[in-house]
Amino acid sequence: MKLLILNYNGGGITANREAWFNATEIAAHFGKQVYEWLRLPETERYIAALCKREEEKQENSNTGKSRITKSSFIRSKRGNNGGTWLHPKLAIVFARWCDVDFAVWCDEQIANIISGGKVWQAERKESKIGFQIMAEVLQAQREAEGKATESHHYSNEALLCNEALSGRRKALKRNSLDKEQLSMLVKLEARNTVLIANNRPYQERKAVLFDMAAPIRQRFQAALTTGATV
Repeated sequence: MKLLILNYNGGGITANREAWFNATEIAAHFGKQVYEWLRLPETERYIAALCKREEEKQENSNTGKSRITKSSFIRSKRGNNGGTWLHPKLAIVFARWCDVDFAVWCDEQIANIISGGKVWQAERKESKIGFQIMAEVLQAQREAEGKATESHHYSNEALLCNEALSGRRKALKRNSLDKEQLSMLVKLEARNTVLIANNRPYQERKAVLFDMAAPIRQRFQAALTTGATV
């Protein structure tokens, strides 16, 4: 899943869409180390209380019960962006240990990430449905013309929308797209569906879609030149 880089006083703070964050990176920003915080008695008590609370919540729900342990809130990651990653439920207590002003900022960022993540999930679901509708309309239109619809006909339409968005005629990893990009992809597929239904020729549809996505396509391509992966 695509990582988020948040700017705090000129430094990069790495998190993901579930608001897990790279605590090793943050601690270093303040001249500290995560293990110093993890071995504090109050930290141990807080995590134990958190585990207990999460187990109690399971007992009051119908989602089933699983064992909640310290590892449910702390992960170790190797390689790029490696280090100790903490669950968002540990964010504020950890941030307060780092710096009180950072804790206030962190609280705001987590709220934004979580709310933004819900929007992203909705957009992702809508993009899947949008492609299915486009495929069905394409098939119906070709059947009305007495033509068979092969797999490459569906993929050509998907590639057309991808190219309008990214400038590249290739498959996109939709899970790596941000909210703006996903939203535009949904709009492109919807517009293309309408154009297919109205029997518009391919080149006309391409021109319309490219014009729609021009501003986002420029930012998309700029991100690719800086080394971002999509």
